[in-house]
Amino acid sequence: MRKKEDYYTFNEYIKNNNLTPSEEDYIEMIYRLKLEKDKVQVKDISKQLNIKPPSVTKMIKKLNDKKLLIYRKYDNIELTELGYSMGEKLLNRHNTIREFLTILGIESSLHEETETIEHTINMETLIKMEELINFFYENREILSKLRAYQEENKIKG
Repeated sequence: MRKKEDYYTFNEYIKNNNLTPSEEDYIEMIYRLKLEKDKVQVKDISKQLNIKPPSVTKMIKKLNDKKLLIYRKYDNIELTELGYSMGEKLLNRHNTIREFLTILGIESSLHEETETIEHTINMETLIKMEELINFFYENREILSKLRAYQEENKIKG
C-alpha cells in the first residue's frame, strides 16, 4: 500500500488516470468545438490541435471504443453523454487553472503552463484553486493589492 509521504516517479502518480493526457485534450477540444458549432469533423480537430488527420482518426476510434464519442467514417463526431460530461469538466479544469495562473501574473507562458498543469492536478488542489479565485473576485480590494504588489516588484526586479 502506498503511503502519502512516500516519493514516486511522475508516472506512478498519474497511473490511475482513466484517460491519457492526449485523450483528455481530444475530448476537451471536441467539447469546445461543439460549443461553437453543430458539426464537428476530423478536419476541425486536426486544425485546432495541429495534428494530421490520420492521427486524429486513430485517436477518435480509440475514444469511440471507450464510449466517449460516436464516430462513423466521413460523418460528424458526436460526444456521448459521458463524453459531453467529461468535456465540460475538462474545460472547466483548464479555465480554472488558466484563471489561477493569470491571477499569479503568469503571462508569457500562460497557455503552456495551463496545458502542462491540467493533466497532473488532483481534485483537491483544483477545488482549492477555485476557492482562491472566488475569494479574490469577492474581495476585489485584496486582488487590487496583489496587482499593485506585483507591479511594484516587477519594477524593482
